Amino acid sequence: MALPRAQPAEILRAWQKDDLYEQKLAGSLAKFVSPQYVSKTVPVSSLLYKSLTTLQDLQTLGEEYSGIVQVDDTFHRLPSFFSRLLSIILSTFGEDITRRLLKNAEDKVVRSATLKPEAQNFFLIMLKAMGNITSKITSIHRALSYISGGPIQIGKSLMGIDYVHVRPAVAYHAHLRLLGFVTLVHAFLSCGHSIYQAKKHFEQMSDFPNEVDSSKSCVACLEEIVNPCVLQCGHFFCMQCCYGPLEICALCRTPFTKNTVVPLMNFAPGVH
Repeated sequence: MALPRAQPAEILRAWQKDDLYEQKLAGSLAKFVSPQYVSKTVPVSSLLYKSLTTLQDLQTLGEEYSGIVQVDDTFHRLPSFFSRLLSIILSTFGEDITRRLLKNAEDKVVRSATLKPEAQNFFLIMLKAMGNITSKITSIHRALSYISGGPIQIGKSLMGIDYVHVRPAVAYHAHLRLLGFVTLVHAFLSCGHSIYQAKKHFEQMSDFPNEVDSSKSCVACLEEIVNPCVLQCGHFFCMQCCYGPLEICALCRTPFTKNTVVPLMNFAPGVH
């Protein structure tokens, strides 16, 4: 006879407990590293904690506290080592890996000598929008787990891992379902706003793809221009982009060097 599927409240309680222990471990590790590496202690502590528990076919402290156990999609067997390993990697580094891939794709589009300016602008805007939506995917998945159950970590869901009770379960907490719907609505609204902003930027760029950029937005980072600079080709960008990774004009693909960038004082693009 299969054990009953774990309820969302118990899964959430276990996740909160494990997150607390991971934070404490990260705080302890931070005492032994230089300040520049403190931010790295968070993923390292998560990887270490899960490797000593989940990867060893053991319950985490949070799972033991809530009386739940990880199982595969049959609900009769423990997850395979390969499934557990991939779920740990995806849960710990999945969002960071996705952002790095999108950033590399943006750099390749900017440096491309074959794409037309219109296509370049379109891909840059889409990649920027995808980057904004990435963080919302985690929120959507968490909301769905509040509503219908299942693991909170998206890595476990991708690998077909779920939870069952090994002790009598407590009553289902109805407020989690409401929280799930609210979180879901907020995440969808945020995604819609990102898509709307991408559409708005693309419409602005399509109006003057090869003319001097008079928009208030920097084509490279798609943010409002701060400390405007002008290139030899006549296009405006913010100083952070000109003196940062940008090596060719994102509008006309004209190469430039940092010493040819002209900072503009007391000038606001789009104001005539």
